[in-house]
Amino acid sequence: MKYIKKTAKEITKHALAVIDKIDEKEVSNMIDTIVDSDCVFIVGTGRSELVGKMFAMRLMHLGFTVYVVGDVTTPAIKEKDCLIAISGSGETKTVTLAAETAKEVNANVVGITGNPESRLRKSLDVTINIKSKTKVPWKYYTSNVLKGDYDDLTPMGTLFEDSTHLFLDGLIAEFMAHLGKKEIDLKRRHAIIEK
Repeated sequence: MKYIKKTAKEITKHALAVIDKIDEKEVSNMIDTIVDSDCVFIVGTGRSELVGKMFAMRLMHLGFTVYVVGDVTTPAIKEKDCLIAISGSGETKTVTLAAETAKEVNANVVGITGNPESRLRKSLDVTINIKSKTKVPWKYYTSNVLKGDYDDLTPMGTLFEDSTHLFLDGLIAEFMAHLGKKEIDLKRRHAIIEK
């Protein structure tokens, strides 16, 4: 239990600090982009994809038309749609390719990344910067480890993915307030076939 509590405490502390530094104007732009879109597409790979799928599920519960890139039922993205691209490094090939493709059809692209100067950045209309250690070397990693801020108990992209997850869950609460929705409204759209 020693490591579970210590790590959970550090991840939570980090996530709150990172979320507090996110540009509020960019968050507002992200909300407007999603609300104004016909369809929302979400792309990520690995654990970022799993975080994206959780967000996609909640957007669906709120009544948005949402697709996860890579699912066989995902249609073509169009001009009035938006893509939410999640990549800690901002260099993930499938994510950057999806963002470039979305821009080719004039869809809006929202990026959630730990590296706002990455290849992904070139395709973004909105940038949500989650300043965290990712699976690629992080320029502040060594100095922070020496200070005890980060250690090997949060390997690779853990801090980015967990911070992104908490940010996106908070964003769902923001949408609920914005749209006047309650939990019962989301429950009406929850899957019933799984029971």
